Amino acid sequence: MSRLRAPLACAVAVAGLLASASVAGADTASRPASCVPFGTAQLPPGSPATGARDGLAMLPQFAGDDAPASVELRTQTTQFNEFWDFALVDGALLTRPRAWGGENSEPWRYAPLPECLRGLLVGISVDDDELVAVDGDGWIYTLDNVAHAPMLWNWTSAYGAPLWLGDGQRVAGQAPGTWALSVSSPWDNQTYVDADGRIHHVGLGKMTMVPSLTGNGSRITYADPWLPNDDSYEIGGPLGGRFRSVALSSAGSTTFVTNQYGDMFTRNFDFDAAGSDSVFFRYSWDDQAGKPTAPNLFAEYLNRDYAAIRLPAQDWVHQPKIPGEITSAISVHSTGVGPDARELRVAGSRDGATGFWHKDLNAPAWDFTTTGADLPGTPLENSPHDRSGETLAPPAPWHLSASLPARDTVVDGQFLMDMGLPYSVVDPRLLDQIGMHAGPSGYSLSIDHFDPVATTRAATVTTPGGATIPVLVHTADGLRFAPHGAGLDSQPRHLVGAIEIPDAAFDARADDPALDAFTRDWMRDKRIAPITLSATDVDLVIR
Repeated sequence: MSRLRAPLACAVAVAGLLASASVAGADTASRPASCVPFGTAQLPPGSPATGARDGLAMLPQFAGDDAPASVELRTQTTQFNEFWDFALVDGALLTRPRAWGGENSEPWRYAPLPECLRGLLVGISVDDDELVAVDGDGWIYTLDNVAHAPMLWNWTSAYGAPLWLGDGQRVAGQAPGTWALSVSSPWDNQTYVDADGRIHHVGLGKMTMVPSLTGNGSRITYADPWLPNDDSYEIGGPLGGRFRSVALSSAGSTTFVTNQYGDMFTRNFDFDAAGSDSVFFRYSWDDQAGKPTAPNLFAEYLNRDYAAIRLPAQDWVHQPKIPGEITSAISVHSTGVGPDARELRVAGSRDGATGFWHKDLNAPAWDFTTTGADLPGTPLENSPHDRSGETLAPPAPWHLSASLPARDTVVDGQFLMDMGLPYSVVDPRLLDQIGMHAGPSGYSLSIDHFDPVATTRAATVTTPGGATIPVLVHTADGLRFAPHGAGLDSQPRHLVGAIEIPDAAFDARADDPALDAFTRDWMRDKRIAPITLSATDVDLVIR
């Protein structure tokens, strides 16, 4: 523990428990329980995990017989991290030290739980040094320091902007098995990779989110404790956001989903890594080959001789089929340092024996471990062949087009990136409002079925002469300071992005006069050009 944070953790834990004695219950329909307004979760990144047991003996032992014998999957009621097991039994939160690779003889004990939360909790999720619990109305409560001694564990109901001081947030999708906590910290996971596979370092603010399936299962809405309390931020789902998932798990910024036919995808994604936070991170659409990897986040941000985070964000990876019976109880957890240190688990059976299928994130095939335990989740129709495209959601309803700005415009997407400005907060409509207008270039861009949370989609450039050029448009959400609705509406939604000419077309541009002229005159002889966008449900502005 750091000298500052350890005493503070103790003080917050004691204060929270004392406060809870005088605040029994709360009207949680309209707000979270109010007895734990502050906690050390709001002061990341904490300190390296210790797994210490100080205070464990002070926790009362659980005398019931309905606690799980073992915890092998992260579900709505059973969770684990490197050091502790957790279980939610009849509204009570239980814990015990974790035993890896053998029978656990440790007794279950009651975890610290303020009186105002007792009997209210319906689901839990653990990752790294945090546990998130939700009540029946979906309100999020965070138990911090769960990779440390129990004497330092403490709760907070605070969530959201500004600076994790918001007055609380609900999980957008609350069905069991469809939401999870994901945490990447500079101490445990330490690093992530960009689109080129280059290593980058997790910041001191950690990467924390609670993704959940919403709508028809094709939307993955996430709550982030640093962002406004709304349901506008999403992880664009597999297959252009149209894949309909029935279950979700997440850990260390790796999100794991499956559909009803056992077709599974994973994606390494976080707001910071995806290109949305230019206040604290440095991004580039250009190839960073030849530049060294920075030794830490601060050097990467301040020194342009080091490689920036290459965009666009990583796409989904289609995982191999499981050769056996499975349920919707899917689980992912971190196994060490680095973005590939993840293990996937899925409840199921083989040859009549129950247990779980498992593999490392990038392993080519699944193995099976027998437990003999009852299977959690709902049985899936796990077909031997891929059926990902059979239950696709309808495409997004928005068809947008915009004039591309003239290239003599002073401030455009490239300028904002080159200047090192926090461009992800600069909506191009604001430039017009302060008189920094952009004339038309004669080129226009049109996008059918524009989904603002998708990372990449096909688009068409129309030239001044009427020729059409197929291109790709990549986007990432801008950094918003006020709530916004999901998707598009009359309120402008700011995004950062780039227009890309596909490799084959770019290499053969000399054979296509229209493409050659567009590449020279608008793309500045580059294959990919940064832009900044502002979209409503009826119009699009591009710089």
